[in-house]
Amino acid sequence: MRALAEIIMRGRAQACAVALFGWLLPLVSPATIGLVSLRKDSSEGLIVTLWAVLPWLALYMASDVSPLMVLVPLAALIVIAVVANVLRNTASWQWTLVATGLASALAALSFGIFASADVDLVVVKVAEFFAQITAQAEISDELNFSPDRTFVLGMLAWLIGSTAVFGLIVSRWWQALLFNPGGFQEEFQGFKLDQPVALILIAFVIAGVGLPLEYRPWVELMSLPLLIAGVALVHSSVKLMGLGTHWLGLMYFGLFFIGPTGTVLVGLGLVDSILNLRSRLAAFKNRNS
Repeated sequence: MRALAEIIMRGRAQACAVALFGWLLPLVSPATIGLVSLRKDSSEGLIVTLWAVLPWLALYMASDVSPLMVLVPLAALIVIAVVANVLRNTASWQWTLVATGLASALAALSFGIFASADVDLVVVKVAEFFAQITAQAEISDELNFSPDRTFVLGMLAWLIGSTAVFGLIVSRWWQALLFNPGGFQEEFQGFKLDQPVALILIAFVIAGVGLPLEYRPWVELMSLPLLIAGVALVHSSVKLMGLGTHWLGLMYFGLFFIGPTGTVLVGLGLVDSILNLRSRLAAFKNRNS
C-alpha cells in the first residue's frame, strides 16, 4: 500500500491513472482522491476526481445498468473530495464525520428527486427480496417488514457515507505512511467527539429508534461518528493496556458479524465523550503499575 501511495504522490498523471483504474479494487479511487486533496489542494483533488468518475460514466454509456449503480459510486467519490477538504482545513475528524453524514444524506435525497423512477425500481426489488426472506423464515405477518423509499434512500446514504469514511481513513493512513510515520495511529487513537456533539447525535439516534424500521438506515448514518469514536476508544485502550492485537480482531469480527457489537461501540463512543474514559483508564493503569 505504501508503494501505491508513493506512485500517487509522484505527480498528477500518476494520481489520475490510479484514480482511473482504482475502481477495480475497493476504496482505491476514493482513497486516491482523499490523499491528493489532503496533501495538495482542492483543485488537484477535483482533477483526480474527474478521472475517477470516467469509468462509471463509461459503464453507464456502454451498458444498460441501472443509473443508481453509477450514481451511488459517483456520489461517494464527490463526497470524499468534499470531506477530504473539510479534514484538510479543519484538522478535525469530528466535523469531517458530521459533514460526511450531511453530504451523504443530501446526495441520497437528491436521488429521490432526480432519479425517482430508478429509486422506485430498487424499492420493488428490495421489497421482493425481503418478502422471499420472510417467507423462507416463516415470519408472521405482524413482524413482516416491507421496505419503502425512505428505507432505500437511507441505505444509499449509508453506503455513500461509509464508503467516504473508510476511503478517507485509508487516504489519511497513506499520508501518514509517507510524510508522518506513526502519525495516523496517534491521531485515530486520540479521536473522540466533543460532548455537545455526541449528545446531539445520540438524541437523534434515540429519536430515530422510536420511528418505524424504514428509518433504521438513517439512524445508522447518524450514529456513524459515534461508532468511529467507539472503535478509536478500543484501539486506544488496547495499546494503553498492552493487550494483544487479537482483541482488535475480535472487535472487528463482532462489528461485521454480530449485530449488537455496533450498538456497544456507539455507546462507548458516547460514554467516552462524557466521562473521558481514556484518561480514567490511564489513571487506573498508573495507580496499579
